[in-house]
Amino acid sequence: MFLVLNVEVGYGQFIPIVDSPSTANFVRQQANSMGNAFIKGDYETFEKYTNPAIVNAMGGKSRMTAVLVNSANDMKAKGMVISGITVDSPSKIVKSRSELQCTLKQHTTIKLNNGTVIATSTLIAISLDGGKNWSFVDTSNKDASTMRKMLPNLSTAIIIPPEQQPVYYKE
Repeated sequence: MFLVLNVEVGYGQFIPIVDSPSTANFVRQQANSMGNAFIKGDYETFEKYTNPAIVNAMGGKSRMTAVLVNSANDMKAKGMVISGITVDSPSKIVKSRSELQCTLKQHTTIKLNNGTVIATSTLIAISLDGGKNWSFVDTSNKDASTMRKMLPNLSTAIIIPPEQQPVYYKE
C-alpha cells in the first residue's frame, strides 16, 4: 500500500496524504471546476483540466477549442443544451509510477426541447505533481484497453466500468 505522509513544508504548504478525504475533495473540486468551465463555454479553463494526452490527440489547444465550439453550436442547433455537470466522490487514489490516479462518475444533464437526458460516464483523474493539480479524461465510448493505449501509465487498479445508458425524462 502506498502512503505519502502529510508533511508541513513551511508557509502552509503541504504534501497531501494519498487517498485522504482532503485529497479526494480536491480532486472532486477540480473536476467540478472543469465541468462548470465547459458549461460556461470557458474552453481555456476547460483545457487546463483536460489531460495533455487528449489535448495532443485532438491536435492541440486551438484545434480542441474549435471542436468544442462546433459541438456546442451543433447541440444548440438541435435544441440541446448542457445545463449541468456533477461528479461523485472519487474512487481510491492510487500511485502509478510518478502519477496519482483515480476515477469519478460524471453526470451530465442535457436539456432537450421535450425533456431532459442525464448521461453518466467515468472520468479518469491524473495528477503529475503529487495531487496539487488534476487533469481528466472522459472514458465515454472507450474501453479499458483503449484508455491504456492513450494513457500508458494507467494503473491496472483503475477500473473503468461499462458505459451506462443515458436516462431520459419527458417534460
